[in-house]
Amino acid sequence: MRSLMRLPLLLLALLTATGCASTLSTMQTAKPLARGQFQVSGATGAFAPVGQLGSLIEQGIAQGKAIKQAVQSGEPYQLPESEAQRLLGVGLALAVAPPGVSNELMVRAGLLDSNSLDVGLRLSSTSLRFDGKLRLAHGGDPEDDSLPDYRRKSYDLALGVGLSRHLFKSPVLDALEIVQIDEFSRWDLEVPIYLSLDLGDIFKLYGAPKYIYSSTSLDSRLVDYSNSGQDVSGFDVRLPAQVASHFVGASVGFALGFRYVHLFAELTAGYSSCRPVLFGRERDLGGAIVYPAVGLAIKNPFPLGSRAPSAPQSPGSPESFL
Repeated sequence: MRSLMRLPLLLLALLTATGCASTLSTMQTAKPLARGQFQVSGATGAFAPVGQLGSLIEQGIAQGKAIKQAVQSGEPYQLPESEAQRLLGVGLALAVAPPGVSNELMVRAGLLDSNSLDVGLRLSSTSLRFDGKLRLAHGGDPEDDSLPDYRRKSYDLALGVGLSRHLFKSPVLDALEIVQIDEFSRWDLEVPIYLSLDLGDIFKLYGAPKYIYSSTSLDSRLVDYSNSGQDVSGFDVRLPAQVASHFVGASVGFALGFRYVHLFAELTAGYSSCRPVLFGRERDLGGAIVYPAVGLAIKNPFPLGSRAPSAPQSPGSPESFL
C-alpha cells in the first residue's frame, strides 16, 4: 500500500525530470570579441509553451460545452477515451515543460587577433553551457583602420556550437526515499547560425536560426521501478530509459548602448518535437514555444594589452611636431 501511494509522486518527479525545455536565449551578435576582450552579461527570459497552452484552452472550451449540453439534456456526461488521452498528453507536456522564468549569467572571451573566434560559459537556472562562435564572413569597415568603434560598421556571419549539461535535483524523490538517483543526466547540443549588423558600437541588430538536440537519460533503477509499477497499480506506468527532443527555431533581437555597456532585447520562437512512450502510449510533449528575453552586457572597450586610441590632434599642436 505504501508503494502504491508513492507511485503517483514518483511518476510526477520523473516526468518533470524528462523536461524538454531549455534556456533558449542568444544574447550575442555574429561579431566575435577581439583577443583580450571579455564580456559579462546577465539576462532574464520567460519560457512559454504556447502550443500546449492553446491546446489546453481549446480542450477546456470543448469539454465545457459538452458538459453544458449533457446537463441541459439530462444525460450523464462521459469523457470519450480519445479526448481523455489527448487531455492527458497535454497535461504531461505542461508538467514536463511548464511556463516559467529563467535567469542566466554569461561570460565570453575573444581568442584570436583576427576577431574571428570567441567562446562563452553560461550558467542559467537549469543548465551550464559552453559554446564557441566562428566568424565565416565579414563586411563593412576594415577592422585595422583608424576609425573609432562608434563609427565602425560591421556585417557578419558566424557559425556556433554549444553543449549544455542540465542541473537536476529532485526533492520529491529524496523525500520519498524510493531509490538513490545516480545516473540521471540531460545534455543539449545546440547549433546556431548568427547574422548581425553593427552600426558602430551603438546599435546592433542580429538574428540566429538554431537547432537544439536534447537527450535525457534516467537512472536504470528508476526505469526498473516504473516497469514493475503495473503489478502494484494495475496500470501501465513504464518509463523510457532515454528521451530525445528536437527544437528548431530562431532568435531575433537588438542591442543598444555605447562602448562597453549594451542593453539586449530579443525574441526566440520555434517548435519542439518530443514524443516519448509514457503510460503505454506515444505522447506528444512538443509544440510551439516562445521565449522573450532581456539582458545587460558589459565588456572592456579595448582588449587587454592594447593601447587605447589617442584623441585626434590638430596640425598646429605641439604634439604634432614630436
